[in-house]
Amino acid sequence: ISLIAGLFLSILAPYNTHQLSSLTRFIYWSVLCMCGAYGASIFIPAAKKSGFNPGPIGIVLGQSISASLLITFMLAGWNIYQSNPIDLSDFLVLFFFVWTIGIVITSVAHLAERAARPDMQQTDSRPALFERIKPSLRSSEIYALMAEDHYVRVITSKGDDLILMRLSDAIKELGSTKGLAVHRSWWVAEAGIKSVNRTEGKISLELHSGQTAPVSRSNVKSVKEAGWV
Repeated sequence: ISLIAGLFLSILAPYNTHQLSSLTRFIYWSVLCMCGAYGASIFIPAAKKSGFNPGPIGIVLGQSISASLLITFMLAGWNIYQSNPIDLSDFLVLFFFVWTIGIVITSVAHLAERAARPDMQQTDSRPALFERIKPSLRSSEIYALMAEDHYVRVITSKGDDLILMRLSDAIKELGSTKGLAVHRSWWVAEAGIKSVNRTEGKISLELHSGQTAPVSRSNVKSVKEAGWV
């Protein structure tokens, strides 16, 4: 995709690059597109590490911004190397022009990846439980479920919500989400575990959200078999 984008841009020759030879234009734009692709690839791992689980639009915006920032810094550095100072306003203008190209390329790349990998479309279909929690949490990642009397507290990467239903029914509505019932009042997602703690022979799971889920003695074996301990 980077090479195709580089070829396309070398033909269009935007931003006065028509002054360069055809081969130089192709190399110039291809290298920039490849660097942009690297910048875009950083976004999703960084987002997941920070507990953010973006949807398709968030992915396109995030990747286009991270890619454009890397390219803009490269171009700004090249200008400085050539003794052409660049101030903040020049940097922002440069970033805008780079981003107008970057968001188009990122959108095309995302659509191409979805077309090549039908399994990506399945990840957009959320488990039924997401329809029960408040809209502001539906783009998040579920870390755990905690039973509270007749309610279930759904703990996510963006906060938590309390819904009226049984814990067993809530677990069923999570579908194929990887996780375990670690206590009669707790279900924990594999993605929600930050660390495993042992205190006086008892095991507990610290979540990325800050809560701690106890592991009952009857569930220690399943937790160990899952490789969490």
